Amino acid sequence: MRRTLFLLLTLLTGALLVSCETEVREAIVNQEKYIDDYIQKNFEDFEVIRNQGVNSIILVDTLLGAPAIEKGDSTFLFLAGHIFEQKGPTIQFVRDSGMFRVGTGDLIPGLDRGLVGAHLGERRLIIFTSKYGYGENAVGLVDENTALLFEVLVAAIKKD
Repeated sequence: MRRTLFLLLTLLTGALLVSCETEVREAIVNQEKYIDDYIQKNFEDFEVIRNQGVNSIILVDTLLGAPAIEKGDSTFLFLAGHIFEQKGPTIQFVRDSGMFRVGTGDLIPGLDRGLVGAHLGERRLIIFTSKYGYGENAVGLVDENTALLFEVLVAAIKKD
């Protein structure tokens, strides 16, 4: 009897995990779709850089020859983070500035990927699914499985 009960509980737990993983995958696919729709609708004439699930939209370009951020560089950023829902950006959950190291895990993966290649003085939007944000973790005003949009201004770059 105990063995049967244990087996039944194990099967139910496995089924629940598969169901949760399927829901998360579907949420990410939906996020990708409404991010793409938002970009097509609002930024048709802007340069869009897609880097492994992270979308960067260059709003203000810089002078030719300005240095670009590479992995390992430190950069002083002004940034504002927004929750990104089906209709676009909504609640602003962070407004900050500071020196950050890119590509080393100091930032969430979406920002790490979205900043590589940004030039000194550049303003860009970086939009990504929850997979590259906080994932299944709720952080402050950001619920789990939430897509994010960051407005970023690159104020300084220190090559390492």
